[in-house]
Amino acid sequence: MKPQDHNKIIAIGFIVLATISGFTFVLLMLTSLGVFLGLGLTSGDHTQTGIGIAGGIFAVIFYLVLGAVFVLPTAIAGWKAFKRRPGTRVWGTVAAILVIGIVPLGTTLGVYALWFFFSAQGKEFYSAA
Repeated sequence: MKPQDHNKIIAIGFIVLATISGFTFVLLMLTSLGVFLGLGLTSGDHTQTGIGIAGGIFAVIFYLVLGAVFVLPTAIAGWKAFKRRPGTRVWGTVAAILVIGIVPLGTTLGVYALWFFFSAQGKEFYSAA
């Protein structure tokens, strides 16, 4: 297989994994926000309402931080690989390490990406880009 083919597979894999992770984080964030606000607003106690709102704000911040840490580097790596931009190996290595714990797709993609980025063929491909 040519280096261009490996690069395309890695780019598509990172973009798909970033999309799935981002969608999952948005759904979890909205569910958590709804639960916290629902519990706080239906209790009838003003103290509990404040705690529910604070919990909802915490949930939104928590999932935004998770998205910034796990989704953004993966999406950036996928985009850079797709466009063959400089810095693809760095972003791709970071993204591969981040997704390697997502069994089984992230593990497969992470190992494959690390193999290609550190192979002689990958180093040559990205040095010419």
